[in-house]
Amino acid sequence: MTSISDIQIILALVSAFATSILAARLAVALYR
Repeated sequence: MTSISDIQIILALVSAFATSILAARLAVALYR
């Protein structure tokens, strides 16, 4: 069960990191 929770935490961190990158790129595009 610990491995499943670890995988879920890693996926959550990766998804949050990806969304932050997309938001940053969108902000730069709108700023330009």
